[in-house]
Amino acid sequence: MIKKIFKKSPYLSTMLAIAIPVSIQSLFQASLSIIDQVMVGQLGENAIAAVGLGSRFPNIFIITLNAIGASTSIMISQFWGKKDKKNIARSFGGNLFIGFAITLIFSVLSLVFHHQVLGCYTKDAKVIELGSEYLKINAVGYIPILLITMYSSVLRSTEHVKLPMFAGIFGILMNTILNYILIFGKFGLPKMGVQGTAYATTITRTLEVAILVACIYIRKYPGAFKIKQISDLSANFIKKIIVITTPILINEFFWAVGETMYSIVYGRMGTSEVASMTLTFPIQSLSIGLFSGVSVAAGIMIGNKLGKDENDEAFKYSRKFVHLGLAGSAIFGVLLILFSKLYVVIFNISDNLKDCTIKLLIMFALVLWIKVSNMIIGGGILRSGGQTKYTLYLDMFGTWGIGVPMGFISAFIFKLPIEWVYLLLSSEELVRLIIGLKLMYSKKWMANITERDIEECKISQ
Repeated sequence: MIKKIFKKSPYLSTMLAIAIPVSIQSLFQASLSIIDQVMVGQLGENAIAAVGLGSRFPNIFIITLNAIGASTSIMISQFWGKKDKKNIARSFGGNLFIGFAITLIFSVLSLVFHHQVLGCYTKDAKVIELGSEYLKINAVGYIPILLITMYSSVLRSTEHVKLPMFAGIFGILMNTILNYILIFGKFGLPKMGVQGTAYATTITRTLEVAILVACIYIRKYPGAFKIKQISDLSANFIKKIIVITTPILINEFFWAVGETMYSIVYGRMGTSEVASMTLTFPIQSLSIGLFSGVSVAAGIMIGNKLGKDENDEAFKYSRKFVHLGLAGSAIFGVLLILFSKLYVVIFNISDNLKDCTIKLLIMFALVLWIKVSNMIIGGGILRSGGQTKYTLYLDMFGTWGIGVPMGFISAFIFKLPIEWVYLLLSSEELVRLIIGLKLMYSKKWMANITERDIEECKISQ
């Protein structure tokens, strides 16, 4: 019966084949974050805050790299629809070059100006000291992060999603083991505390990328490129990459900086507030990660259809993805509210901190369906046609026009509790959803980037 359903529904079978491995990897990663928080949580509030704030700058880097990965996926998904292997390699090469330039900038800032970076988030000298060490060690793993992002984008866009999933799961399990050994000083090694979790992360990323790249070249997966293939870039092709990548890059960077502004708001409210918010991050990642596969599948499947000029089918897929994400996230949000109290009992923290964390989890659950819908519409559907300017305008307006001002006003003028500050700054998500749906139904984002002239892709369009 199940096999018949899958045969009759190409949408369902393809969506699950892409979404499930991506979501599993994201869920494992989120589970690791919970384990990390439990381990670091045994070291006290300063350690929790240091790791939380020390992770914010690397997160900006990762989000920025994800923009490069998104550009790569947009192009490769459409070229894969036409089985154009030459331009798949060129898409990878051009975006990889941009990624290396970004990695160099973030590496210098993290290794040389770490104290100044942490000083933007908090005035607590102890937290700055602990967080700076964490940031420096993390920076060593920036190159592996770049390579993992790029090769995973190629594999997923060509519907080879299992390899990055297995490599990611290996990394997660290895990171958990190394965290336990290095944080608490097991098997004769010194107790390293906060530095231990940074070393564990860096070592794990290096091993993960080594396994991923080795498997790609040994088994001849898409992505086993030669240097000649990825460096064969014409001026027009570079322009096409820039036109698609620039709005995403600006979008993700300023969105990440906006998230950093939120962290500054929390950090200036106090160390306890930072610790409480930090404890919710793994659950937020778990919740979003559960539906990340749907967003990735939306971009790939709709991009394939657009590359084949099957616009009507692409739009039908768009509606199905939105409905799926909306229903699933609403159900998960209800479950999160019901079980939020069970999460906080695993931490060695005060009752006040537990109460605050529960309130934040409930607020997050209330807006989860909006966040997931925005992720699918903005991150998957609207970008699949290469019209990345739409998500740039949408996210810039939401984050900087509504979210950031609302955060500062509610925290420092009205001096509201952190849970209400979080809810009010999250109001920008609702505005983005309304505008995003209008854009989706306008169909202006639907385009075939494999055929259109570069002049039709200009950002100023």
